[in-house]
Amino acid sequence: MGDYLRPPGEGYTFDDGTRVLRIRHTGSRDVDIQGKGGGVPPSYITFDDPHLPAGTPLVGQYPSGVIDWGNGNWQIGTPYGKFGTFTLALSDPGAERAAFAFYTPHIFAGVDVYNDGESDAVVTVRSPETREQAFTIKSKELRRLRTGWRDPSSSVAFDITNGKGLRFDNLAYIHQ
Repeated sequence: MGDYLRPPGEGYTFDDGTRVLRIRHTGSRDVDIQGKGGGVPPSYITFDDPHLPAGTPLVGQYPSGVIDWGNGNWQIGTPYGKFGTFTLALSDPGAERAAFAFYTPHIFAGVDVYNDGESDAVVTVRSPETREQAFTIKSKELRRLRTGWRDPSSSVAFDITNGKGLRFDNLAYIHQ
């Protein structure tokens, strides 16, 4: 912080536990944040833009040059449960496995998952290049799954137990 008087209530707080920076700045339009970063921020696929109609099977690339969804195991879903925007759904809600491939290897950072089912679901995320991770999503829970992976993956598979009520959104990946 510089040697100047700040208007009341202006400034910032940083919570080490959650790693959240909160800034209150009303004196001008510009804020310059400097420091050492923790890495490249992820890119997100939200299934809203470019928009495809609900129920559209994902076959081939979407978005172009990023992910190859294969032969239709996934589809665009409507806003659902705790998701207020279009989602990613399994074409067969009872499927126990679904996968996708990156057009070129990227780091799969994670995905948001909502479980509208009446019991807990388990999603195990696998990649040939890195370790698997299993996540339990409680009934009616919206959960952000983050892999912590640091190595690029050519493909990502989801093994699903009791997943009839699952929807996905905000798929995060890091360019390499």
